[in-house]
Amino acid sequence: MARNNSVKAFKKIDAKDREVKQVQENVEQFAKYVLNFTPLDGVLVKDICLEAGVSNEIKHKLGRKPLGWFIVRKRADSRIWDLQDTNPQPTTSLSIACSHAVQVDIWIF
Repeated sequence: MARNNSVKAFKKIDAKDREVKQVQENVEQFAKYVLNFTPLDGVLVKDICLEAGVSNEIKHKLGRKPLGWFIVRKRADSRIWDLQDTNPQPTTSLSIACSHAVQVDIWIF
């Protein structure tokens, strides 16, 4: 799974105060939840040229079936939908279709 390498590990200070320790525990648990939030665990695939009327296969390199996706940048007006229910290789690619040819950047998670 992709991880953001710029995120530093949470470091607790050596505190004697019980309330400070409790606050640190709460912050640590919250940070773990936020950093494991599914959409953050994905890949950005840029400059994909989608062809209208066909199944466009986008290699995602997640090593698992995607849970979802969204368009980050769309360079023309086009309706876009996925064909994952009929994709024979969901662990390696995302299958999407579009109404008009369009170039996109897509976040797959």
